[in-house]
Amino acid sequence: MQLLYSILLTFFGVLAISATKIYHCTEPNTIALTFDDGPYEYTMDLLDQLQAYDIHVTFFINGYNMWHDLETDPKKQAVLKRAAADGHQIASHTWKHLIPENKDEIVPMMNRLDDIIEKNVGYRPKYFRPPYGKCDPECAKYFESLGYHVIQWDTDTHDWDLSIGVDERVAEVKKFLTDQWAQKKENYLILMHDIHKSTVQSIIPWVLKHAPLDEYKFVTVAECLGNKKEGSSKSKSDSESSVRTSKIEDDDRSLPETDLVAGNNTIIDTTEGDVQNLDIDSSDAQKITYHFTFSIIFLAYILLMHL
Repeated sequence: MQLLYSILLTFFGVLAISATKIYHCTEPNTIALTFDDGPYEYTMDLLDQLQAYDIHVTFFINGYNMWHDLETDPKKQAVLKRAAADGHQIASHTWKHLIPENKDEIVPMMNRLDDIIEKNVGYRPKYFRPPYGKCDPECAKYFESLGYHVIQWDTDTHDWDLSIGVDERVAEVKKFLTDQWAQKKENYLILMHDIHKSTVQSIIPWVLKHAPLDEYKFVTVAECLGNKKEGSSKSKSDSESSVRTSKIEDDDRSLPETDLVAGNNTIIDTTEGDVQNLDIDSSDAQKITYHFTFSIIFLAYILLMHL
């Protein structure tokens, strides 16, 4: 009896808080390479390499991270123009690589970066990756209300961790990716960082030569989720009102819906737990949640009647 009670409490506790966080691609035979924390001095070199192989990736950029004058320096903004012209996706990673503790500061901060992106690439990004991937369900729902899709990853190269030595880290990344590709998963959403010289000049050249290019297509995050292009239905007024007033376009309906996780009410610096990605749209998610809840209640009733 006590065990059944505990199970039901756990189930409804998890069900009570849900948020849309995307950990996996949905399109089969795709690999989405993503690069966080830039742009930086190595990004242009990376763009040259990707162009040679006609590979498209996604850059989750900051406005004031490695470069503190991106907002005012046209030469640095030219990196964004070049990336977009080459077919890469530009997405948000916050202004200073952090989510402000004061919730009132979030919208102005996000708009500041979105303004730079729109000025240089022609659209306001609707794809967002939290710094360090830390964004609990309440945080994710808030960013979704601003018009963003919250993007995580399922394949972390740890290319940023050079504490073991540069050569050792490069070797570890090569081994890790070799093992991952040997599993022949349906798709991959890979995390890297273009702010590291070792990533751009050692890891990427190896990736371009040894990746399963004949089996997978390297695409942007938007494409790996079934969208033909980045695009954006999110206007500046949407963000300023802190409410998403327009529907996601038809090409976004393939996005994976709710990842059910337990969490607390803080907006930043939360510990991520294990999650389950559900590749369904929001209306289906609501129906499934309803029927699943009813089934659990009915099952509990049957069990109680026989105790």
